Amino acid sequence: MVKKGKKTDNVPIDNGGAQRRIQSNGRYLLAFIIGTLVFILGFVITYSVSYFQYDRISDFQDITSYSIFSDKLGYEIFNKDICSFNNFKEISEGLGYQGRVIDDLERRLGKDNKDVLFRKRFYTLVELEHLEFINKMNKECKRSIPTILFFYSNEENDLSTSEDAGKLLDTLSSRHRELIIYSFDVNLDSELIDNLKDEYEVYKTPFAVVNQESKIIDFTDIKKFEDVLGESDAPVSKNVIRL
Repeated sequence: MVKKGKKTDNVPIDNGGAQRRIQSNGRYLLAFIIGTLVFILGFVITYSVSYFQYDRISDFQDITSYSIFSDKLGYEIFNKDICSFNNFKEISEGLGYQGRVIDDLERRLGKDNKDVLFRKRFYTLVELEHLEFINKMNKECKRSIPTILFFYSNEENDLSTSEDAGKLLDTLSSRHRELIIYSFDVNLDSELIDNLKDEYEVYKTPFAVVNQESKIIDFTDIKKFEDVLGESDAPVSKNVIRL
């Protein structure tokens, strides 16, 4: 007896579904590659801009520092008349620009970046040299250029308060054409900062010392500063040296 073979159904193979899955996976892979390239490109551009800014601030700091130290040697060693120097406004504006660039670098590269920290420490040194120059000019030339030492913190819990204080000082600066504001980060690992905090008994932030005498911790009322500085005058330029 001949056995009949088992009848089998011919099941068609769905090649179309497999192709669609391959195409879908290909699109995901392509999207991943493009996204990765965009991320890398963005990182490179950001780093390049930050490096350019750092290189520029380095050169600019050297030029500004040279001007300050050159003037200082001029009247201390070569007996030039300090009252004849009239570039302190330009130097003040240059320092203000440096402060803004360092602030931007700090956001881009991180506040713990060693290169940014070095520039920040050097900036503090230049600020104090400039302050000494202004103090000597006030004394010997019978000038009354007003100054504010502004102590702030850029720690996360203090950042908002410090920024609000900075806005008040910006407004104050616009009302007093010769006002120079020197800003110091109390958290900066620097012996100069430690000495300043001890000298002016800085116990909180924000903290201001007007004309190196009057201490103000209330930044909610601009009148407290106006009472010390006197009447406003017509603004010429904003000499805000702030980080």
